[in-house]
Amino acid sequence: MLQKISIIARIFVVVLFIYSVLFSIVGTVFVIKAHSYIFGAIDEIHAMRESEPQMSKFMLDLVDSNPKVQIKHRFVPLDSISKKLQHAVIAVEDPSFYYHPGIDIRSIVTAVDANVTSGKLRYGGSTITQQLAKNLFLTGERTWERKVRELGYAFLMEYDLGKKRILELYLNYAQWGKDIFGCEAASEAYYGVHCSQLDSTQALNLAAMLVAPCKYKPESEDSTMVRRRSVIHQNIRYVKEPETEKR
Repeated sequence: MLQKISIIARIFVVVLFIYSVLFSIVGTVFVIKAHSYIFGAIDEIHAMRESEPQMSKFMLDLVDSNPKVQIKHRFVPLDSISKKLQHAVIAVEDPSFYYHPGIDIRSIVTAVDANVTSGKLRYGGSTITQQLAKNLFLTGERTWERKVRELGYAFLMEYDLGKKRILELYLNYAQWGKDIFGCEAASEAYYGVHCSQLDSTQALNLAAMLVAPCKYKPESEDSTMVRRRSVIHQNIRYVKEPETEKR
């Protein structure tokens, strides 16, 4: 009996040793990958402080899927973008933009409830910062893994770039048509003016169509566009830029 117990004990020790070795290896690999991912993301974001990519990840994926597409895009600084457009976009896309740390908890909770109800990952509850993270660095796939990475990028972007730079990048890389990216290209394509010259109605229409830029035109009277214009009218009065930006 004692001999059997001794054998079982030895087997247990060996199994425990093997398990601990395997766990250590897996843990080490995980730490290395996490380290590489986090610092890689930090480097990508930090590079955006002073320079802009010729094309975002979303634009590159579009070209890969359709090599014949001719991207219309021209980067302009934030002070060359109409304040009317800036405020209209914030009013409809992310009314709490200036006051959250990259994510809006209430929107996420609402989106999670909707996803659970539908049984699919259909709603994101994304802020402007999250949308920019997805467009610049990630794929458009609807998975929980991508959503977690999106949140990580959003926090890092808020910390390193600040609100003004995030808004500048968002307005310059947002999609405004099948092959139209950025507010300058959109303003020229739809209204024949520079984005600094947009009037209130033009700015409102461009902001409203961001919900589905490949489906709607600025002047569309579709119920979705009408509803979004109403949201802009309701929210734009509350869009207030902070006097100083904390970085």
